Amino acid sequence: MRTKNSEQSLQECLQAIHREIPLNRIIIVDGGSTDRTLEIASAFSNVAIYVKPELNLGQATQFGFSIATTEWVAIIDSDLILRIGWFRDMEKNMKQVDAVEGCETIHYKFDVQVACTKLRYGRFSNIILKKAPVLGVNLDMPFGEDAAVSYIFKKHGLKWRKVNNYLADHYPKTNANSIRRTEIVFKPDPYVIYIPKKIQIEQGHIAREYHTTTKNEVLRNLVYSTIYEAYRSFRKNIWFCLAYFRLI
Repeated sequence: MRTKNSEQSLQECLQAIHREIPLNRIIIVDGGSTDRTLEIASAFSNVAIYVKPELNLGQATQFGFSIATTEWVAIIDSDLILRIGWFRDMEKNMKQVDAVEGCETIHYKFDVQVACTKLRYGRFSNIILKKAPVLGVNLDMPFGEDAAVSYIFKKHGLKWRKVNNYLADHYPKTNANSIRRTEIVFKPDPYVIYIPKKIQIEQGHIAREYHTTTKNEVLRNLVYSTIYEAYRSFRKNIWFCLAYFRLI
């Protein structure tokens, strides 16, 4: 688990992990929390905490894998709460594959179901995967480490299965309608309305290197989003404009 100022949902997250997963131990790699994150985590049994503010998200992930001692490792985001039956449902797939990724519901000020089965790339919010293939991957990246690992798995013929189970609830840390870590702004429709330039550039590099999308999909999304925004603006203002110019 990667944490940084995660007190908001951490206690419920750890309680659910203890309830759902047959644990060896929970490895927490903390990015330098200044809130009650470490205090909350320390109250639980079988928790090993490593404070590593110098590591980015990908490096923290790789560090956690490097000190894990089991064949399989679960990655659970610190703001995610597993529902009852999560491990039982995931375990059914583990004998046939090398990674099992679950779908989730993300709770902003509105709810979004993330259909992981429809995404080309893997996500690390609630997943259980074999440790060995991850150890040799360079994960020196601020985000996108999940896309990189899933690409490597597929490149080497390893099996990554997405399970359409929705047995996890994700509560991202937000300021008003934006995600605190990335500053991406959300609202219900369309639910992504602003992505900072720096994040867009990093996402573009990751998408190209790890094949998370295709050129046709990139161009189609650019054209479709422009048309959609024009359509929304038209619907929002058409009757006002017609009335103003005395056309109705």
